[in-house]
Amino acid sequence: MKRRSNTVVYFFIFALIVANFFIYSKIFTNSIPEPSYAVSDGNINDNGDSGTDTPDSSDAPGNNQGSALSPDYKYITANVSDTYSGSLVLVNSSHEFKFDNVPTVVEKSVSDSVYYNKTSSYSVKDTNVTMDTVAISALNKMMDDFYAHMGNKKTIIITEGLRTFEEQQEILAQKIEQYGADQSIAQQPGFSEHHTGYAIDISVYIDGVMDTFTGEGEYSWLSENAYKYGFILRYPEGKETKTGISYEPWHFRYVGTVHAQYMHDNNLTLEEYIDTLALYPFESEHLKVTDQATSAQYEVYSVAVTSDGTKVPVPSALEGTEYTLSGDNAGHIIVTVKKAEG
Repeated sequence: MKRRSNTVVYFFIFALIVANFFIYSKIFTNSIPEPSYAVSDGNINDNGDSGTDTPDSSDAPGNNQGSALSPDYKYITANVSDTYSGSLVLVNSSHEFKFDNVPTVVEKSVSDSVYYNKTSSYSVKDTNVTMDTVAISALNKMMDDFYAHMGNKKTIIITEGLRTFEEQQEILAQKIEQYGADQSIAQQPGFSEHHTGYAIDISVYIDGVMDTFTGEGEYSWLSENAYKYGFILRYPEGKETKTGISYEPWHFRYVGTVHAQYMHDNNLTLEEYIDTLALYPFESEHLKVTDQATSAQYEVYSVAVTSDGTKVPVPSALEGTEYTLSGDNAGHIIVTVKKAEG
């Protein structure tokens, strides 16, 4: 009798469990909404998206997908090779110069003999000293004014300009023989600024006698005023930890007047300036510079180029607005915009 009673209880419990299962299943099924195939205001595409062009991170400049720009700007397409050319390329022990680079939108440097293109205000060691042609024009203006500052006395000679890989090998061997294997004295081939065509070394040259340029006394005019012509003292004293090179008062580098002025005013080396420019992408506030000589207004911004086909925003063809491009040899294109007057 007791066993039968237990059987009845078990059966009753089992029946309750089954009944609850069916009730719960019905409720749960009714709570799931039916799939919707209603068309929204946009058209459904193959991915189930509405087709509305909603900006996201992939639409930002520096990516391969475009986004809507203001009418003041347009996109141009750049390749990684463009980051290796231009007057702002950084070349040092950790940034190798790219020989035989072919840029697509950045203008490639064109070098020529300084000797055959100079003015009469300075001397050049020989006809083999070459430099970027734009930089030669700036050098002529600077040397003409220095010549006047010196009372029309010719006292400067250009001893070094663009160097090939092989020429840098020879220079390094000479330096090692003189000073030992000190990386702060001379760079390895491929890592010298002289490969760019924008760097020069100068010496004092009076009555046929050449002497080291120390930048002292009346010669300090050059380091104090070089920025007005687009040049910087590339390896200044006290900045050795930034440049990795010992103080060289004779080594000047052309970067353009806008950039040289900002670097001069803020006591920046090229390494520090390139780091600074990375903080001014197109999407954010741009670096603003007023040219002291002309009062022209400039804006500078940086665009990361991580792959070929990267979209770079530049000003549209607005009257009075000009822009230039340069790579930095650190993964970016630097856009320098001269704003229209008024």
